[in-house]
Amino acid sequence: MKNIQLKIDPDFFKEEVRNDYRISTEMKQIWAVELDLLKQLDDFCQKHDLTYYLSGGSLLGAVRHKGYIPWDDDVDVMMYRKDFDKLCQLADFQEPYFFQTNETDPGSMRGHAQLRNSETTAILESERRYKYPFNQGIFIDIFPLDNVPDDLDERKEFVAKTKHLKYRAFQYYRYCLGKPNEKLSSLRKAVLYTHFFFLKLKYGKRNPYYEQFAREMVKYNGQKTKEVMMVTLSTDKCCWPREEIDEPMRVPFEMLNLPISKDYDKLLTEQYGAWQVPVKASTLHRGVFFDPDKSYREYL
Repeated sequence: MKNIQLKIDPDFFKEEVRNDYRISTEMKQIWAVELDLLKQLDDFCQKHDLTYYLSGGSLLGAVRHKGYIPWDDDVDVMMYRKDFDKLCQLADFQEPYFFQTNETDPGSMRGHAQLRNSETTAILESERRYKYPFNQGIFIDIFPLDNVPDDLDERKEFVAKTKHLKYRAFQYYRYCLGKPNEKLSSLRKAVLYTHFFFLKLKYGKRNPYYEQFAREMVKYNGQKTKEVMMVTLSTDKCCWPREEIDEPMRVPFEMLNLPISKDYDKLLTEQYGAWQVPVKASTLHRGVFFDPDKSYREYL
């Protein structure tokens, strides 16, 4: 593969079976691009003394499979907010690598960062019809960990509010692009878009919903709460006691060695239950159109 720097043994790309699941050469090519991105991130974080951890399915794959879960096609890492903010401040990745936040690529609005390879394609099926102009190369997700309220009812309201603001931010963004949501009724569209019309007059190119979402995510960071969470995912299944995300240790992940929390068992048990038993499941993205050899620009 010409668009990655990581040196990978050609045998890696051979089709194989793991846990009774056939991993195709095409999947291995996607993995290779993501592993290259992981190596870029890992080198950068070590250079600047930033702490991060594999999380979610990537953490599960590392401890159970020493690499990818056989049917998984994405990579997730997490960082405490102070390290995440420093990463955003220092990030200077060179082409074909692109560090994406809403600040570096307006409209992406994930609430977390993504490191992408601009010479490849990874378009979410749920977004494909909108043809968003922001970078849609193959990516790894980088999630900040923020404080959440200890009171469970307050936390539920907090999660619901951030989820609504993020959803509304994308609705407003599509309106500004002239790409309406076909699923809205005519009446609902008329009411909502009249409101958006006056917002656009007031805020111009700014997205007031995303700005509010970004403020809401960090509202508890000044408090000494017991737990932290990937707020941008809008689910408390990615919420853990702070002391469980401790000093990282390095473990094998395919041909790399990457950091995980030493308390990984507690993290995985809280998120997945009986995580030791392989269960085939879809990713959070629920379908992605991949092309490891062509830039997303060709498809847009």
